[in-house]
Amino acid sequence: MTFTYTVTAADWGRIAPELVLAIMALVVMMADVLLPQRGKSAKESAPTNFVILPLLSLLGLVGAFVATFVLFAAGDHQAAFNQMVGSDYGSLYAYVIILSASFLGILLSPAYLKRLVLVHQGEYHALLLLATVGMMLLAAAASFLIVFLGLEMFSLALYILCGYVVRRKSSQESGMKYFLLSSFASAFLLYGIAFTYAATGSTTFVGIRSFLTRTLPVAFPLNQPVLHSPKLLLIAMGLLSVGFAFKVSAIPFHAWTPDVYDGAPAPVTAFMSVATKAAALIAFARVFDVVFQPTRGDWTAVVWAIAILTIVGGNILALVQSSVKRLLAYSSIAHAGYLLIGVVVGGTVGIAAILFYLLCYTFMNLGAFGIVSVLERVDNSGSNYNEIRGMWYRQPVLAGLLSLFMLALAGFPPMAGFAAKYYLFYAALQGGHPELLIIGVLASVLGMYYYLRVIASMFMEREVVAATSTTVTPVPTSNKRVSAKLEGTGSPASRRAATAVAVKPAAAAVASPAKTAVAVVEEGQWVSLNWMSWAAIWIAAAGTFAMGTVLAFWSLQWAQQAAIMMFR
Repeated sequence: MTFTYTVTAADWGRIAPELVLAIMALVVMMADVLLPQRGKSAKESAPTNFVILPLLSLLGLVGAFVATFVLFAAGDHQAAFNQMVGSDYGSLYAYVIILSASFLGILLSPAYLKRLVLVHQGEYHALLLLATVGMMLLAAAASFLIVFLGLEMFSLALYILCGYVVRRKSSQESGMKYFLLSSFASAFLLYGIAFTYAATGSTTFVGIRSFLTRTLPVAFPLNQPVLHSPKLLLIAMGLLSVGFAFKVSAIPFHAWTPDVYDGAPAPVTAFMSVATKAAALIAFARVFDVVFQPTRGDWTAVVWAIAILTIVGGNILALVQSSVKRLLAYSSIAHAGYLLIGVVVGGTVGIAAILFYLLCYTFMNLGAFGIVSVLERVDNSGSNYNEIRGMWYRQPVLAGLLSLFMLALAGFPPMAGFAAKYYLFYAALQGGHPELLIIGVLASVLGMYYYLRVIASMFMEREVVAATSTTVTPVPTSNKRVSAKLEGTGSPASRRAATAVAVKPAAAAVASPAKTAVAVVEEGQWVSLNWMSWAAIWIAAAGTFAMGTVLAFWSLQWAQQAAIMMFR
C-alpha cells in the first residue's frame, strides 16, 4: 500500500490563526534579546520591556482574531493536512474563546510582573502565546495525533508558567505538581489513543467514526440485547475519559487544581482556568459525542456519574475555603461539572450549550481572577477573606467589580452566568436528563452562598485601616527599597488591619536567599502599567453584561451552527 500526500496552500490557510501566533512568539523572543538593557538587573530596570513585549503579544493575538474571522467568513471549513486539523465553525468558535482568554491574560500580566519583579518577560509572553497555540490545536484537532500534540504543547508551557515565581515555594510546588500529575494524565490519554488505533485501525476522527458506523449498530430494537463495543475500544474509551477528565478538573481527577491555581501567578491562573478548560472540553465533546457517538451506551453512564460528582463536590468544597483564589479554583471545578452536562446530553444541543457556556465563562472567570491578580502580593497573599474584609470602604471600584463577577458566576440575571446556565439546563431537559437539571439548579443555589459570602465580607464587615498604601500599587512609587517590615504603629489589632491594604509583613515575602523581592521602581512607571490590568477587568465586565444581554442570541446561534457543522 502506498501513501502520497502533498501540502497545499489551502492547508496553511486553514491554520492561519495558529501560524500567526507561532510567528509572533518567535518575534517576542527576538525582541526580548534586542531591547535595550541597563545595569546588572537589566530586565528589572528597563521599563520598555514591560510595555513593548506585551504589546507585541497583543498584536499577535489581534492578528489571530482577524485570521479567525476571515476563515469564518471566507474559509472552506475543511480539515487541513490530511484530516488532521479542522477549520469548521466549532474550531473557530473555540479559537475565539481561547484567544479572548489569552488576550485578557496578557493584559493582566505587565503590572503583575513588575510588582513581583519577575524577570524574563520575553519568555513569559512567548510561553503564553505557545500555550495558546497548543490549546487551539487541541480544540481544532481532527486526529488523535493532533490531540496529543496540542495537549503536550500547552502543558509544557504551563508547567513553566505555573512555577514562574521561583522565589515562592507555593509557585514551585504548583509547577511541579502540575507537571507530575499531568504526566500521568497524558500517559492515560496516550494509551487510550493506542488502544483506539488497535480497535479501529485509524487515528483520524473521520476514519474512526466511519469504522464504528460500519461495524456497530446505532440503534437496537427493544426485543434484542444491546451489543457492546469491542473490549479494546471499551478500554480505550476508559483511558481517554481519564485523560480528558484530568484536564477539565473533573472529580475525582481534580486534586491538582486548587494547589496549582493557588500557587501559580494570578494572570497565569486566570488564563489556564478558562483556556485549558475550553480546549479540553471541546476536544472531550468532539471525541465522545461526535467520534464515539455510535457507542454512547457504553460511556454515557460513566460521564454522567463524573458530572454529578464534579457539580456536587466542587460546590461543597468551595464552601469551606478562606481565600478567594482557592474559592475560584473549586468554583472552576463545579463549572466543569456543569459543562459535562453538555457532554452527557450530546448532539447539537449539548455541544452548542458547551460552546456558549464557555464563551460566557471566559469573561466572568477572567474578570474575577483579574481582581485577584491586582490584589496578589509577592508572598501570594492579598485575597484571603480577612484581607478583603471591608474592601468597599478602601477600594470601592475593585469591590464593586469583584461583586459583579461573583454574581455572574452565581448565575444572577442579566449577566452572562444566568444565560449560560439557563441554556445548559434547558439542553439537559431537552436531551432527556431532567435529573441533571435538578441537580444543577440545586447546586447553583448552594453555590450562591460562597459567592455572596465574598460580597458580604467586602461590604458588610468594616475594618479600620491604618495604612495609606493600596493593593493596586503595593510597591512604593519612589526610588526606595521595599522593606520586609510593615512600618506601622499602634496596637497589634491596628497593624493586622493594615495588612489588608499594605505590603504584608511576612518574612516569606522577601526572605528569599537572594532577596529578589527587593525592587527598585522608578516614579511614574506603575501608572503606565496599571492601565493594562484595568483594561482587562473592564473588558471582562463589559463582556459579562454583553453575553447575558445583547450578544446572547447572536453567540448562541453561532454556537448552534458550530455544533451542526461538527457532526458533518
